Amino acid sequence: MSLPRHRVWLVLALAAAVCAATLGMLAWPGHVAEAAGPIAFRLSSPADHALRPDALNLAESSPGNAPLLVFLPATGAVPRSYTRFLDTAHGAGFSVLGLDYHNIGPSLAHSCEADLACYGDMLANRYDGSHPTRFSRVAPGGAIVDRLDDSLAYLCAHDPAGRWQRYLRGSEVRWNRLVLAGHSQGGGEAEYIAHRHAVRGVLMFSAPAEAMGGAAAGWLSGPSATPASRVWALDDVHDVYAARILPSWRALGIRPAAPARLPTGAHGLRTTLPLGTPGQAHDRVISDATPLGPDRRPVLEPVWRWMLARVAATTA
Repeated sequence: MSLPRHRVWLVLALAAAVCAATLGMLAWPGHVAEAAGPIAFRLSSPADHALRPDALNLAESSPGNAPLLVFLPATGAVPRSYTRFLDTAHGAGFSVLGLDYHNIGPSLAHSCEADLACYGDMLANRYDGSHPTRFSRVAPGGAIVDRLDDSLAYLCAHDPAGRWQRYLRGSEVRWNRLVLAGHSQGGGEAEYIAHRHAVRGVLMFSAPAEAMGGAAAGWLSGPSATPASRVWALDDVHDVYAARILPSWRALGIRPAAPARLPTGAHGLRTTLPLGTPGQAHDRVISDATPLGPDRRPVLEPVWRWMLARVAATTA
């Protein structure tokens, strides 16, 4: 569980006079901001600034035996960059947690390049604080697993109606009730964690980009607690990192389907939608910058929903 200094602070309670306005700003698309709606919170108080980075985490529960989808943002991004996908996942019956973590500084792809051992070490450091490298020196108290523990403890205490204890056994995470999802670096981190824990499933977007010259990071083809049959991935054919993502998929045992505008039917999906420049294509597959249709819904939402339905049908 968390270190004592990691006191949680609910941003929505800054002041009673502005609470209603704050809730309105933080509501996800398609939801009315109310007490039973999404929760936005930080994991350290404004007084101690103990955790860096410390962007808003976003959470909303669903009833019954809903799996918990934990979403990890891309390098430099924050959970609020993905409200459309989180809203879609919640609408599909998932409890959701957009989790901030140490994703600042250069990306894995830029840091590691052809050093194939570097990727696993950086991912391990950001997961649990082990394997510090010259590119990543996250302390255990700021690592993903500690932030996840702290977030669930916070939600259990401050949102009892959400039944967040469903995702814990005592103080331990019930990994088999979790779906791990992420964008770019966050997608690679989700799959790395799934190698270590048997989770309900994994959804990766524009990820992982952990190959160079056709050779992929060694950890990708190593033993995994979560089989490739419970992993789905989506990328755009114009992605600036497409040539590094496809070999990474192959190393994971993910077979890409033929590209299509709105692809479905395979574990590796490649859209041909024009999403802008190659760099924008990398981002717009899943972020809130994704293109919208005439109905103001994301054009790629049918693909997201197909992926969510596949992972919802699995059992860990």
